[in-house]
Amino acid sequence: MGSLLSRLLVAYLLPTLGLLGAFGWLAYSEAERRLEASLGRRLIGVAQAAATQIRSEAITFLARGDDDSRTARRLKHKLRILQERTRVARVVVLDLKLQCKTDSRGEMRIGDRHYNAEADRHELGQVFAGKEAASVLFRGRDERIYKTGYAPLLKGDQVVAAVGVEGSPEYFQALARLRNYLLLSGLVVAALVILVSVLVARRITLPLRNLAGEARRIGQGDLATPVQTRASSDEVGLLAGTMNEMREGLFQRDQQLQLMLSGIAHEVRNPLGGMELFSGLLREELEGDEARLELLERIERELAYLKKVVEDFLDFARRRPADMRPVAVAPLLAETAEVLAAEAEQRGVSLEVEVGDEPPTVTGDAEQLRRVLLNLCRNALQASPEGAAVSLSCDALPGGEAFMEVADQGPGIEPDKQDEIFTPFFTTREKGSGLGLALVKKVVEAHGGRVELTSTPGQGASFRVVLPEGAPAPEVEAEGLIG
Repeated sequence: MGSLLSRLLVAYLLPTLGLLGAFGWLAYSEAERRLEASLGRRLIGVAQAAATQIRSEAITFLARGDDDSRTARRLKHKLRILQERTRVARVVVLDLKLQCKTDSRGEMRIGDRHYNAEADRHELGQVFAGKEAASVLFRGRDERIYKTGYAPLLKGDQVVAAVGVEGSPEYFQALARLRNYLLLSGLVVAALVILVSVLVARRITLPLRNLAGEARRIGQGDLATPVQTRASSDEVGLLAGTMNEMREGLFQRDQQLQLMLSGIAHEVRNPLGGMELFSGLLREELEGDEARLELLERIERELAYLKKVVEDFLDFARRRPADMRPVAVAPLLAETAEVLAAEAEQRGVSLEVEVGDEPPTVTGDAEQLRRVLLNLCRNALQASPEGAAVSLSCDALPGGEAFMEVADQGPGIEPDKQDEIFTPFFTTREKGSGLGLALVKKVVEAHGGRVELTSTPGQGASFRVVLPEGAPAPEVEAEGLIG
């Protein structure tokens, strides 16, 4: 469900943020273009005003070395006053060779070449043709922003010089403020879009996540509890209602199946009990008749097998809550080995118990976990050849988990059958109900754990039951499990 939330956010956020960024860039570009054009007109206006205050005769008269002349000082003073009043960075007058005639800041002397104006040759060409022009806004190597407005200085109908007015930093603060405002606004809007997108996506995915949890609970066998979702008339509400109808149908069918299995098992168990009774009486009658006693033993073995099958069916059909309490795993292993010691000796197989450095304690139903170990160990004993060993081990695992493991030295399990052995009624033995490992798996999963199988054909099999050391939720029930 987290992936659905991610996909919704990506599908909604990326286009939205992309469009927002594109709109912001376009808005800034257009505003920058308009502000630059307005700035250019303002600088040209100042240049035109300066041109009206400059006598063209004085400009043509000034030559290199006249910086300290009365005319040069008066002209520079007049331009400095204009610079201060209009708050521009500089007012400079250039002749047709781009040589300085006067500079309001006094940084260039008369006759010095104005190298910065070399970049504005195109605009100056228009000015010397009698038109006003403004240079393109650009950032210099000193990281300062430059823009200059030019106006022609006429002597009659002839252009004798160009008056250039450079914009001061104050002129460019509007652009900086606009950029910062758009950037801040974009970040705020983007944050709001992300917040709204997350809230909307969570509102969409949260009911689906709840439904996924309900479906998982139903899949684990809890069919009695109705699907818990908020009432709604949308598709999620329809899905919840449909899932609830499915749960009710499965619950009714499951109850019918339990009744049927219990009925069949009890109906079979009654005649089996009578057959066991009569076989015992028959054994007394046949005492001393070895040939017929051998046949009777075969009958008793088949009866024992049928009785085991009936018990497995009853276990499979039975439901009861698990009695969750702290359970020490090491004593369980020792008890299991003690119970199966006689059977192991009869088969010529040794039982070995190995406890790790940190004997684990889990929270679970001790009786059900004991039945899990008994099931696994009996399977291991039946799979082991004479002279082999079956090991029972336990230890703590990183991450708050513990394990108990049963390993044998039998023929192992073929890879294509390893996924099927936990399926009910699937068995690799000639006489087996096929319910033992299915019940083991369901008990372990009801305890919040898992069963891990490791097997190589010809080298035995190892069944590891991994359980959390913490307590599962109180409502966890071992449904349809070992009773």
